[in-house]
Amino acid sequence: MKPRNPLKSKSPMGGKILRCCGIALILVATSSGAFFSSTPNLFALAGPQAGPLEPSPDELRQMLSIAEAQHEIVKLRISQGRFDLVLPEIKKIFDLKLPDKYEGNVAQSACLLANDLVESKQFPLAHEVLDQALRRMKLNENKASILKIQAYVFKSEGNLDKALQCLERAIELEKQRNRL
Repeated sequence: MKPRNPLKSKSPMGGKILRCCGIALILVATSSGAFFSSTPNLFALAGPQAGPLEPSPDELRQMLSIAEAQHEIVKLRISQGRFDLVLPEIKKIFDLKLPDKYEGNVAQSACLLANDLVESKQFPLAHEVLDQALRRMKLNENKASILKIQAYVFKSEGNLDKALQCLERAIELEKQRNRL
């Protein structure tokens, strides 16, 4: 018997949430020094090349490790019901100003955290997390992913018209994929 995936069964966006989890695991894996030392070409696989001000590999490892820890802190704050601390803690991830090639990881982290907030019935806070992430995104692909989760939040709170609007905007962005 195939084991049931709890994430997939909790929402109609289960497949998207699973993809978010996969990306989050990449973020976690890339933050460990052992992983970087055994995979020196990981930077090239992570996305488009960053500009000349890219942090050194050691600085990048540190930034990714901090981002991973901050993501876990936000998850713990949500579990504790300390919703007043969610935005200040997630802002610390945004303030790291990770290189552009990690934009997708930041977007997926915001999506996962928004899903946790939906499960806690914290809809306005989930919207705020996604809005803040959306303002920081450059790639249409990442904007579309956030809008799809935003639609899930609206649908979860019963606002189907806004959910449809978000999905339509996501489709338009997907059609323009990665045009800035």
